[in-house]
Parts: sequence; C-alpha cells; structure tokens
Amino acid sequence: MARFELGACAEVIATGRVGVVEERNRTKVTLCFFDKEYIEPEYITFKDHELKPTGTPTITTSQLGPFVRGEITLEAVSNGINYLSDYVKTDSKAYKISVADILVGVNVYEKMSPKDVLKWIDTIMQFEEELSFTDDPWKDIVDEVKEKDILNLAYNGLEEIRWDTFEDEPVELLNEDFKRLKDCLETWIKSEGKEYPESLVRRIANQFDSDSIDKQSEKTQQLFKKCLDSLCDKKDPKAIQRRGYCYYCGTKIYPNDWIKARDAFIEYYQLTGDASAANTLGYIYYYGRCNGGVPEYEEAFKYFSIGHAYTYFESTYKLADMFAHGYGVVKDGETANHLYWSVYKQNIKRLIKEDYECKFADAALRMGNCFRDEIGAQKDLETAYYYYLQADFAIRKRTAVANHYGDTVVFNGIQKALEDVRKEYTTKGRTEKFIYPGWTKWTLIKHRGCKLKIKELKDGVLSLTASPMKRFDEEKAPLMLITIPKADYCELRDRITIKTAKNSTYGIFDGASEIIFDHVEFDYGKRITKFYQYDKCIGEICTEEYFFTAPTVKKKLSGEVYHFVSVCFEESGRCYDYICDNKSVKVGDKVIVDGYDGKKTVKVVAAFEKYESQLGLPIERFKKIIKKI
Repeated sequence: MARFELGACAEVIATGRVGVVEERNRTKVTLCFFDKEYIEPEYITFKDHELKPTGTPTITTSQLGPFVRGEITLEAVSNGINYLSDYVKTDSKAYKISVADILVGVNVYEKMSPKDVLKWIDTIMQFEEELSFTDDPWKDIVDEVKEKDILNLAYNGLEEIRWDTFEDEPVELLNEDFKRLKDCLETWIKSEGKEYPESLVRRIANQFDSDSIDKQSEKTQQLFKKCLDSLCDKKDPKAIQRRGYCYYCGTKIYPNDWIKARDAFIEYYQLTGDASAANTLGYIYYYGRCNGGVPEYEEAFKYFSIGHAYTYFESTYKLADMFAHGYGVVKDGETANHLYWSVYKQNIKRLIKEDYECKFADAALRMGNCFRDEIGAQKDLETAYYYYLQADFAIRKRTAVANHYGDTVVFNGIQKALEDVRKEYTTKGRTEKFIYPGWTKWTLIKHRGCKLKIKELKDGVLSLTASPMKRFDEEKAPLMLITIPKADYCELRDRITIKTAKNSTYGIFDGASEIIFDHVEFDYGKRITKFYQYDKCIGEICTEEYFFTAPTVKKKLSGEVYHFVSVCFEESGRCYDYICDNKSVKVGDKVIVDGYDGKKTVKVVAAFEKYESQLGLPIERFKKIIKKI
C-alpha cells in the first residue's frame, strides 16, 4: 500500500487528475486541486487505494527566466496542476532575476485575470531565494541606488498586488497597482539608473532625519539630500518639514540656518495647518533666532497660542513663560501658574505609566520656579525643591531613552535650580511624618483602588504595604511618584511601606485579610483613618502618626573626571556648561564656543570638575570650548 506524504502529489486513478496531499488519516487522503481554481482550490477526500503516487512537478533553472518574463505559464511548467515543488532542478547555469525581466513580465500580466496574476507572483515569491530576488525589502538604501534596490521595490510592489488579488480587488484597481510598479521599473531602465522612481525617492528621504543623517557615509548623505531636495521642489509637505528640522538642528549637509528653518516651517504650516510647525516657529521667534538674538515676542505669542490650542505642551509652557516674565504681554503670574499646572497634571499621568519621553521634566521645573520666584504662588522653598527633584528624576529618565533637542539645556537648568535652592532649603532627614493619612496622595491614583496589607510589629506598630491596583483595561497599574525633599529622594515605585506610631490599632471588616480602598476619611480628634471602597467602609486604623522612610540611595562616583566651565550669553543672559580641556581657563575669561547660530565669544562665569557618573547625560551631549581668547 502506497504511503502518501503531506505536500506530495497523488493521481486519482479513475480520472487521472493530480492533486497535492493536504491531509492523511489512516486509509483516507485529502487532496487539494489547483487545476480548476487557483485562488480557491478544491478539496476532495479519497481512500488510499483510489490513488497512486506521482512525481511532484519541478521548475528548472532554464525555465526561471522565461517564467518571470511571462513567456511560459505555471500550467506549462507543472503539467496543468498549478503546483510546484520547492526544489529547482539545475539544467543550465543559475538564473538571476533582473529589473528588465520583471518589467517584461508586468507588461504581460497586467492584461491577465487576477488568478493568472496570482499564479505568477506566488511562484516568483516561492523561488525568491533561487532568483536572488531580495534579501531584505525594507533594508536602508545607502551610498547609491543599485539594481537590487529597485528589485526590492519591485518585490514590495508585487506583494501589494498579491494582497489586492487575495482581497478580490476589481481588475481596475489591480491595473492601478500594475501601473505604479510599471512606472517605477520604466523610470529606472529608461534613465539607465540615473533617475529614481518617486516611491524610492520618498523612501530614501524618509530613511533618516536630523538626528541620524550625520552618522551615515558622505555618499549616503548626498543621496539623502538629492532625494529630499527633489521632493521639496515638488512642494511635498513632509519633505519640507523634514528639511526644516535639518536646518533647525544643523547637519553636515544642511548646516544650521535659522532663516531657512523658519521659512521651511512657515511654508509647511501654510500647506498643512499642522500645529507642530507653529510650535517650532514659536521657539524660533521667542529666542530671536532670525533676529540677531533679539526676541520677536509678538510672533512668538501668535504661534505659541496656536500650538497651545492644539495641546502642544511645549507651546503651553512657553506661553506661560511669556506671562510669567511679561515678555510681549502683561505680566500675569497667576495665568502662568495655571498653564504650568495644566501641563504638569497631564504629563504626570504619562510619567507614572513609564512614558519617559513626556514633558513632565519641563513642567516640574517650572512649577518649582513658581514657588521659588513667587509666580502666582507664595514663596515656598520646600515645595520648589519638591518639584525640582521630580524634574531631575524625569529628565534623567528621558535622556536615558531619547536624545531630544534641547534636553542638555533643560538638564543643566534643573541642576542649577536644585543647587540654588539647596543652599537655602536645609532641612534634612529620611523620614516623612504624617498626622493625617497624607501618604495616600501617592497611592490613590485617580479612578482605581489601592490594596493595603497590614502586618503587626512590636509595641503596637503596624507595617502597611500599599500598592495601586490595575484596572481591567490595563496590563499593569501605574507607578507612584514618591518625592521626599529633605531626603533628596524621588523615585517611581510600585508599592510603598508605611509604619504607624506605637500602640496603634486597626480593624478590617467583613473578615477580609486586606483593605481595598479608593478614598479615605480622617477624624482629627480621634486620629482614626477610615478606608472606603465606593461608599462602604472597609477598614480603619487608629494611630497618632504615620511614617514613611525614604530608602538610602548610594551615589557612587565613577568614570573619568571632566573639567567644565559655565558661560553666559549676553543676548539671552542664560548660562550653559561646556567641557573645557584647557584647565587654565578661569572665571572672567572670554572664550569662543559653538552657540545656536554659529561661533560666539562669551564670558566664563564658573569653573568646576565632575565625575562622569555625576553628569546625568552622556558625555557626548556636551559641547567643548573651542579656544580661550
């Protein structure tokens, strides 16, 4: 009795029809027939004695080229069963697919039915390795465009047609897919490789941005520039935006040019109305990038207002900066404070969900400024320090996962604020005391419950372990941002341990082993905290005080020691840190540095040394002093 292996071919003895073994169950064999309908094959089950084994059709190396060109069909190669083995029989030298052959095939098959198109494409894909068709269709194109890049493009185009055919697209749409592919191939062939299909131009222009293009070879940079400039000439909005960022940040092929950057973003905004462009324009005008460093506040206010209307956080806090200092508007600390707080509230929600690229650091820094500089608030250095610690934690997290433009400036601003306030705010200690259950401000994250486990220690002291609970639509619960100013402590935690004073008592109702609560009530007279879930009291604790002790974080100094100087730019009055290899440079000296708009002569206002572990940013993020004057 013959044994029919899966994937092998078998002939029906009674009819001579050949199919592929799809399933085998004892004496029954299911065959898949592609001869009548390729897209929706027919499945028929037979008893094994009704069948006989037959050879599986193969394609030969000499047939690959004619098949790709549409000179022979799958039926001709497979003796009408529309099925081939994965094995290619060698009967002449190996065939390597070419753009010219693909174009010939496209010209043939664009006139065919969807099922004929699918047979052709499926077979090409089946033997892509033997054809040396593609290694990685989405691989970056570097140095220069080669035929293999056009073949990769053709591969993607055929894949698109293949899926359209599976989805039973109308023939007219299939023809549109063929036309796009045909145009790409003809452009390459007719220009002898000197012109690129537009889809390839877009792909190259989208491969890199202002952060990554300088890491590429000079040839790749020039290829990128050629493609990006070509799209900009055609008024392609995304290309104009991308080139604008290149001019904004400065690259080897697009050196920093604020006027070109401004004009690019104006053009992009006029074409699209995209508020991200308004946000960027606000920065250009706010810092007077195109005006010799003299701010153009009227234009900045206009564009930041647009960005704020579209909830761009950068626009909102820069608009607040203008109100805080009276830059081009009536000075209004309360409005500034309100705007800062709105950004803070929105971004702390993102931070506790471990979205470290959010704008929380920028908002927390400004909230600290409000309580240090009395911007819509009374002076309170402890609260200011509280926000600065949060800003420091957030910026370190952000710079560890991303390289955002301007983060070095934000980081240095936070360090300076911490240092300045630390001189005046001198309270020390690792333990925070609460008469009322103030620790629940950390655990009661909005719209969720909190789990509280109670453990009895000596002398009536209770150990409370609290952790927020995840909702049904979350994979995990948000973390808690715990901040203790006097301990220089700020950290995201998934649980905290609180201890009570001695002689504390508690009760958990309904026989539960732990308390699940979503709000609390506190009786000052009796010192009783009642824990509620919805409107039901779940448990209570009676204690004179609660204590939370911040863990000790050991900051070990490591790495190289670098010499830094702080320099002050006269136009803005802002100070920035630069690495200085010349240790003879001292306070009061003048040095030349790279500024936002070229080389600048600036005055040294401080000099200091730091271990690499103290920097908080990768050393390559710091610029160097060019020379001492």
